[in-house]
Amino acid sequence: MRIWISILAVLATVTIQGCSDGDELAVQQKATVVQLVDVQVQSSEKIYTFPATVVPKSTANLAFRVGGRLDKVHLTEGLFVKKGALLAKLDPTTFRLAKAKAKVQLKQAKLDLKRVQAVATKGIGSEKSVDNAQAAVELAEIDLETAASNMRYSELHAPFDALIAKRLIENQGYIKTGAVVAHLQDLSRIHFKFDVPERLVSRYRSADSHETKASAYIDGHIDKSFDIEYLEHSTEPDPVTQTYQVVFAMDYPKGLDITPGIRATVTVNSSDKAALTAIGVPINALVTGNDDKLYVWLQDEKTQTVNKQLVSVGPMSQGWVAILSGLKAGQKVVAAGASQMQPGMLVRAYVAE
Repeated sequence: MRIWISILAVLATVTIQGCSDGDELAVQQKATVVQLVDVQVQSSEKIYTFPATVVPKSTANLAFRVGGRLDKVHLTEGLFVKKGALLAKLDPTTFRLAKAKAKVQLKQAKLDLKRVQAVATKGIGSEKSVDNAQAAVELAEIDLETAASNMRYSELHAPFDALIAKRLIENQGYIKTGAVVAHLQDLSRIHFKFDVPERLVSRYRSADSHETKASAYIDGHIDKSFDIEYLEHSTEPDPVTQTYQVVFAMDYPKGLDITPGIRATVTVNSSDKAALTAIGVPINALVTGNDDKLYVWLQDEKTQTVNKQLVSVGPMSQGWVAILSGLKAGQKVVAAGASQMQPGMLVRAYVAE
């Protein structure tokens, strides 16, 4: 009898152990094989192409600081002129006479001062008369300086290497003080202006915006690519298009004839330092919930089960979607078969043989 009891005990033990191994095998068999991917850091670096307009560094209004009758004009529209070149001149007669008169008056004032001082040393006259004579000399010096300045102002010279954009006067007539006679464009550097969408302008607000690389092709010189650099951008959008104006610049290329107003094509390519980065997942990892929000199936590394995780997304690039919130780099999500997942489902990663 005791022998039979011992045999039954052994069989029971074996049976229990067999059931335990079978349950473990059953659990392994119930784990759904899925493709898991890591939540990765992705670069949002992009290459954008924009139509641009070539504009000068600045435009200056050329005007006389004195009035007079026009004598000479060298303002041919479209002509490049060097800094200091004579562009327009008033009749010098009036200014020359005014300067000569001022010289004579200064000479007379100095003679009067000497005579008053000589008399004062003999005790004749007063200290006030000397002071008045000294003041007359100083006023005469000012008049002479003013006459000399007016004579210089009767000529207009190019303030910088410039393109004569527009002439506003003819070769005759009286010119009033301050009247603009021409528009000059400073082409020591040329600017490229173009509009970018609101979603891209933040790139130019960053401290690393100067790291953005860009190049330009200019109409008429499409066989050449010019490296250009970021200069500035507007902070207020166009009320109609809701775009922001961005300006890039480069030094004027020697040996080329580039006229402001022509069209150009600008290609902007952010450097690694300036590129925006975000974590991302494959687009097929996203599922839409009953609330029309986006989710992913996130694996719990300890239990090997998956649960839905609400996420907010950003732009998509090459099959990857930027995740703005809800995930961290290094976590694992279901990339294939996400639509078949259930909360708490046990999964194991597919391993290619």
